[in-house]
Amino acid sequence: MGKKSRLKKQIKAEGAPRSLSVKPARAALKSNWEKLFLWLIYLSSSLALFSPLILSGRFYFPFVGPKGLLIMACCEVAFFSWLILILTTRKYRPRLNAVLAAFVLFIVILIASTVFGADPSRSFWSKFERMTGLLMWLHLFGLFLALSNALDSLKAWKRFFGLSVAVGAIISLMALAEQAGVQAFDFSHRSGSTLGNSSFLGVYLLFNAFFAVYLFFSNRGAWQKAVLASSVILALLAIYFSHARAASWASIGGLILIVALFFSFRASQKKVRLASRAVLIIGCLVVLAAVVMLFIPGNPVSDKFTEIATKSRMVNWAIAWKGFFERPFFGWGLENYYLVFPKYFNPCLFTPECGGEIWFDRTHNIVLDTLVANGIVGFLAYLGLLGALILTLYKSRKKYFWAFAAIVSLAVAYFIQNLSVFDMPVSLLLFIIILAFGSFISGQREQADNQSVITSVKRKYTAVITAVVFLLVFSYSVIQPTRTDNFTLRAVQAQDLSQRLEYAQKALKVSSSGRYQIRDFFTEQFSMDIQRNLKDITGNQGAEQRARDLLDFLTGQLEKSIQESPMDYSATLRLAQTYNIYAYFDASKIALAEGYGQEAVALSPANPQSYWVLAQAQLYLGKFEEALVSAKKAVALEPKWFGSWAIAIQVAQRSGNEEEFKQMSQQALDLALAAINNNPDNLSYYQYAVQFASGLGYEQQAKEIAQKAVLHNPDEWQNEFSDISNPATTSNQTAP
Repeated sequence: MGKKSRLKKQIKAEGAPRSLSVKPARAALKSNWEKLFLWLIYLSSSLALFSPLILSGRFYFPFVGPKGLLIMACCEVAFFSWLILILTTRKYRPRLNAVLAAFVLFIVILIASTVFGADPSRSFWSKFERMTGLLMWLHLFGLFLALSNALDSLKAWKRFFGLSVAVGAIISLMALAEQAGVQAFDFSHRSGSTLGNSSFLGVYLLFNAFFAVYLFFSNRGAWQKAVLASSVILALLAIYFSHARAASWASIGGLILIVALFFSFRASQKKVRLASRAVLIIGCLVVLAAVVMLFIPGNPVSDKFTEIATKSRMVNWAIAWKGFFERPFFGWGLENYYLVFPKYFNPCLFTPECGGEIWFDRTHNIVLDTLVANGIVGFLAYLGLLGALILTLYKSRKKYFWAFAAIVSLAVAYFIQNLSVFDMPVSLLLFIIILAFGSFISGQREQADNQSVITSVKRKYTAVITAVVFLLVFSYSVIQPTRTDNFTLRAVQAQDLSQRLEYAQKALKVSSSGRYQIRDFFTEQFSMDIQRNLKDITGNQGAEQRARDLLDFLTGQLEKSIQESPMDYSATLRLAQTYNIYAYFDASKIALAEGYGQEAVALSPANPQSYWVLAQAQLYLGKFEEALVSAKKAVALEPKWFGSWAIAIQVAQRSGNEEEFKQMSQQALDLALAAINNNPDNLSYYQYAVQFASGLGYEQQAKEIAQKAVLHNPDEWQNEFSDISNPATTSNQTAP
């Protein structure tokens, strides 16, 4: 009789519960076959935890692209290794539990919202700046399955969390060094260390702070506790000094919740437990009420949020609500807020009063992001996913109290901080890890009554087939997008127009990943270069031909974007702008510019940019009255935005309408002077006032405005008005 058979008979004879005896048995029964693929799962999952450290200038978006691609690569290795295990060894197959069921439902809804959404391709691939489309979610779901079924001991999970905490400590030290002014760690102008943004840094460190809290209370060694306590302190300091406000408040709230849970369930006196539970319930109701009030304008909660957040946030949320009510059930699909935003654009976003941000691809709120992308069905599924995790940990509180207290508090803190930011690949990775841990905890309870040991059935041919599929998927979703990212950067860096065109064509041919954004990016960069070098290009036959080739490529790609995604306002607007530039070399393109300008107006009728580009095309066509009407419509949309006034005044001047030119210039000047009085700290108001006064010939008044600006802020604004603020050059001409 073999060793394995004797061990199985011994377990059956003793009748030991699986939670105590099966794990050693499983460890003893593991073959080299199992060990290999379990090792691959653990290694690839561990490697994914190092993704926050990855930063590469060889990528189009160095803070996001390499991290997202590495995470997907690790997810694929882990998933396909687990797939081989379940095809050959039944004991690694998933057991149904609440977290798994909720996650499967959520993924099904994501797929449905993608298929029936406004642009399935955009939802599937996402873009290199975000990388949070359906493709990433499918990868993370694969990692969830692998981790929740392959990491079959609490010790393995603690090691896994410990590795994440160690990487988090390194990031914390780097972030603090950055704040201290150490140039070697100055990676981002937005105080985000290697994460690129303080908000993304904050949520990443939030996870690791709570992982460290869990490990602190789960370990007995004094030196281990000291190291873990130091990790928590480092993370909290890095969050605070990096000005990650949402993560700071969420961290404090989460730590308070851990204390409340301790007194509610672990206090020795019953009265203390009951009192603590009452306080906990009241606190939860207060937080819930505050979250609801956050979405209702005109109350202290929303007013305070508007005060500390960017001014554009509430305007953006109002746009999101309109988008949700148009598609309330399954939403627009992941990543499609970029299509919703222009449709319901609010022109006040151009003004300082509304923040001055005019492009959003996220609502910056987990509730609205989910409602717009996946509808009410998807939002309920997301809440169900969080609820399943919390319920699972709650049921295991007696056996795994600190896992319950720390991870539940983390989940709540994560949700709260996401009310003002959004997820990126790294934060999604850590979220999926706690879901997998919850699934593992649930499996531990359910396995207690199962005393049988499941043996392996090796079918090595499955490994070959799975390996082939893995290589195909890896090439399609990791290798080819990586090449696209690299070609994009090389196209931008190329100095020669022919070489630039070659790299750009390769970038868009290799993979569909992020193609809409890449087309936009190419158009913005290359058009700007052509305009900047227009004098050198014009008259040079070879240079003109290269510019034409490049413009043909750009317009062709943008037309593809519009064919593939008819609601793509950005592509439509850029196409009209590009044809306006093309008119320098081919006057017949102006009619196309006008046509796409009209389409831009139809897609985003409240956006002044639509009327600017249309007015420019109409002006080139000699349609002076129509151009002036279009320009004045932009002014009427938001009279407080002086950029529209400047364009309308220019159109009137080029049209030869002197009376209209003077009348609008005077109106604009009066409004700009009033704006200076109401908001003297805004530089642009002074600049526009000087421009309007100079256009009317009021040189003395223009200099007085410039001098007023310099006196108000001599340290920062001196250079802005150095040419006209010198009193020695003052003219006697003044305004009537």
